[in-house]
Amino acid sequence: FVLFFTVLIAQSKACEHLGGFTFDLSSLKSQYSSGNCKLSPAENVILSVPSNKTARKNLRHYASIEHMAGTTGDLKMAKWTQKKMKEFGLLDSKVHIMDSLLSYPVSRHLELNDEHGNVQFRAPLSEKPLEMDPTSNTIWRNMTFLAYTPSGEVLNKKLVYANYGKPEDFDVLESEGIDVMGKVVIVRYGKCFRGLKIMNAQRRGAIGLLLYSDPLDDGYRVGKVYPDGPWRPETSVQRGSAQFNSLCPGDPQRAHSEATTEQLCGYKPNEVIPSIPAIPISYHDAIPLLLSLQGDEVPPDWVGGLTDKLVYRFGPSKGTVSLGTNNTFKVTPIWNVITTIKGTLPKELDQPVVLGNHRDAWVYGAADPNSGSTVMLEVGRAFGKLVQSGWKPKRTIIIASWSGEEYGLVGSTGWGEEYANTLLKNATVYINVDVGVSGKTFASAATHSLGRELLKVAGKVKDPETQKPLSDVWDKQLGTLGSGSDYTVFLDNLGIASYDLRFMPFNKQPYGTYHSIYDSYTWIETQADPTLEYHVLLSQVVGLLALDFADLDVLPIELQDEAQAISQYVDELEGMHIHGLDELRKAVKELEKSAVAFARNDEVDNQQKKSNFRLI
Repeated sequence: FVLFFTVLIAQSKACEHLGGFTFDLSSLKSQYSSGNCKLSPAENVILSVPSNKTARKNLRHYASIEHMAGTTGDLKMAKWTQKKMKEFGLLDSKVHIMDSLLSYPVSRHLELNDEHGNVQFRAPLSEKPLEMDPTSNTIWRNMTFLAYTPSGEVLNKKLVYANYGKPEDFDVLESEGIDVMGKVVIVRYGKCFRGLKIMNAQRRGAIGLLLYSDPLDDGYRVGKVYPDGPWRPETSVQRGSAQFNSLCPGDPQRAHSEATTEQLCGYKPNEVIPSIPAIPISYHDAIPLLLSLQGDEVPPDWVGGLTDKLVYRFGPSKGTVSLGTNNTFKVTPIWNVITTIKGTLPKELDQPVVLGNHRDAWVYGAADPNSGSTVMLEVGRAFGKLVQSGWKPKRTIIIASWSGEEYGLVGSTGWGEEYANTLLKNATVYINVDVGVSGKTFASAATHSLGRELLKVAGKVKDPETQKPLSDVWDKQLGTLGSGSDYTVFLDNLGIASYDLRFMPFNKQPYGTYHSIYDSYTWIETQADPTLEYHVLLSQVVGLLALDFADLDVLPIELQDEAQAISQYVDELEGMHIHGLDELRKAVKELEKSAVAFARNDEVDNQQKKSNFRLI
């Protein structure tokens, strides 16, 4: 039942975050605060080992070369990650090789034409290098693209603006008498996964799509742009996967698997990726296109941040647009790095604790994902010191460095499917770190049975700026996991309780250089975390969580909190006038009763459970 509801939320969140869908932990008082709790020797190691000095060195290395999935840069970083884990004393570190279908850009073009077909504007489709950011002058600044989009040409077709590209946005166009059939659609990033914007457009008959970053969402309307601030500069382009991820994450072709995509997901490979060409563009390149639009002005909630330069209109355009893409598809190896710390419990009683971060990046990926990769190395270094001292966990700990996440959670999904009925059959928890640090505001999403444990751990660590316990400065809002990062296969497919943890900008929105050449070590050093102290803090949080789940006699899982959270979500669904929820409401009531009974029995049995573990 809980897994069903998680999948319901994952599908609902494909194009909108439903209501609040957060669980408020503020009514629960932490049992700990920094400075007044007695820490175990193992906890002291987890807190003392992570260092901003080593974090800085490792982050600088990760962000020193381009390392898109399946490239030589990705392989180099996989081998280096494995090497570091072994240096830490974690000798059981292996490279897991997986054949996968990936795509790469060859060329693309975009022109705005007048009524006679003459070119008025040819989009540069390039990100400008910055003198103060040495890695920004890379060939990849001229290779912006959307993975899994097909090669194709669209010549002299009208342009229409469709806001965020959600289904309801296309409904508005239809109500305005605007047909997108046979036209090119321009939409802005936000509110909906990029691949689903393309899916929505092609289902309505559009033959091409342009996707731009509006400054209202992550540019100059939010704050100063890079390099003067952290937000998106005018030529910055957000690359990304165009896979229809709510239908079937992972390799669309399942090249590594004996099972087919249709057997695993119910869709054929060509049904989970776009059939029309699409190009991501900067707001610099979007302005002439939006200026060409005629027709009525859009409603207020369709208006972006370029109002100082243009009036937002539905279209269609006075002239036409032409666009072309040339992308190559190929099956190629990707490389997961799996590091294992074997537990002392017998195999039949083991409940592995899995930690994961993806390593592949669209270009340099200092924040996404390698701030998280750096965190995982610090966690590995701390556990390595414990192992070298003779310590062993009760439950096996697995630290995973995934590849292919940016394409559609390819590496983690393939590994999860491969080990679903063996290693992961009794897994306890999955702890995910993706964009580990892009700001200084703690943000968390999790299976809500795990919330109290996170609150407890947050009381044992200090926020670097305020020197207060993290539990005091955190807003204690526990978000709901749907999809979008490597926890997906563990939570949605395998039913393993999961965390996703990060430090974000003040507004908890995606940071301004996301998926661009400007996501660099220089950006982290000048804008996000100059001292790297928040990298250290997140390492401490992840390490303490992993330690507790691996070593406590009784797992810190509160099923009553899960039942309460799901009940609140059903209330929200009813408030949105979604019908047919009677059976779901009955199931929630049964879950609440079972959770109360389990907690009552759990309290009685705890001492016996602890005794049994000690005997083992």
